[in-house]
Amino acid sequence: MLQNKQSRDFGHWPFSLQLLSYLLAILLISSSALLSLPSQAAGKEDVSAQQLKELNGRIKVLEQSLNQVKGAKAEVLKKLQTSEKKISDTARAIRSNLASSKRLQSRLSVLRAEKSSLRLKQNQQKDYLEKQIRSAYAMGRQEYLKVLLNQQQPDQISRVLRYYDYINKERSRHIDEYLETAHSLNRVEKEILQKDYVLTTTRSKLEADRGRLKVEQKKRETLVSQLDREISGKGQELARLNQDRARLEKLLKEVQQAIVNIPMPKDTRPFKSMRGKLPWPLKGPVAYAFGSEQIRGKLRRNGMVIRGQEGTEIKAIHSGRVVFSDWLRGYGVLLILDHGNGFMSLYGHNQSLLREAGDWIHAGESIATAGRSGGQSRSGLYFEIRKKGAPQDPIIWLGKR
Repeated sequence: MLQNKQSRDFGHWPFSLQLLSYLLAILLISSSALLSLPSQAAGKEDVSAQQLKELNGRIKVLEQSLNQVKGAKAEVLKKLQTSEKKISDTARAIRSNLASSKRLQSRLSVLRAEKSSLRLKQNQQKDYLEKQIRSAYAMGRQEYLKVLLNQQQPDQISRVLRYYDYINKERSRHIDEYLETAHSLNRVEKEILQKDYVLTTTRSKLEADRGRLKVEQKKRETLVSQLDREISGKGQELARLNQDRARLEKLLKEVQQAIVNIPMPKDTRPFKSMRGKLPWPLKGPVAYAFGSEQIRGKLRRNGMVIRGQEGTEIKAIHSGRVVFSDWLRGYGVLLILDHGNGFMSLYGHNQSLLREAGDWIHAGESIATAGRSGGQSRSGLYFEIRKKGAPQDPIIWLGKR
């Protein structure tokens, strides 16, 4: 009976081992799948980065072909492009130097306040040590020897010795603190000298950049006047505007084809849900509304022109990725943001660009500065919103001012 019971008990083992093996196999497969997730995610990121690199390459090639000019105006337009790109780079350098100067000045203010505090602390420590040294010199060692040799009051010996030991330790501690303060003061003074030198150098660069900017702006004004004289007839002006618009349409078509498979961050709020709520890219009066006439009604604007002082920051109306950040004939220094689901926003006639193609931008972030590029006589911003390539009236998307 015992043998049969044992047989029945052990008869379950093969099944248990099979079940255990099966469970272990599932765990191993699951672990392998989990371990493979980071590499898959990284693969997607690599694909996205590669796609952006390819996009930038395609746009560069397209840009060269779009900006090619034939005829008598070719040389003037080429010089205008070079001049406005130099203005953009110089204005950006000035902005960077100004920011550096402000940071340096702020740091110097902190350092000078710290220096004053350390100097006061050092003087207080110095006065205290001088008093201790004078007291120790006046007392000498006689009082200490008298206590040791005084056999009439042996009960006070221990207490007085502890008192002298405490005085010596306190004196030593104050000396260490004084030396530490002196070291800190020396460090702060060295940093002040260094920051002063860097600030002086930065200010020199800033003045040089401002000088170059003025020279380049005068050169640009001459080129714009020359170009205006060459395009004196209304027919020529209409042809030029049509050509500029055709170049932009070609650029947008190429961008749309290139970005169709580039993923957008999952936490991005859909652009279409922001109708009537988007912030204005520039605070200023609207000079020309969407659909307003050009060339005596022969053309209508696909965007709006907002006036603003040259150098004023332009803000992104919504989060998105920069898909174009360069100069384009007719629109000057231009930046285009892709917002996903076929929506784009365009910012033209800028003085300088603050972000590069491929950068991810958050709503309200500074992306450019207002200017007169593209041959404009007054500073401001040319602004468009596109939905699957079709121009939209920005007013219905922008919120109240």
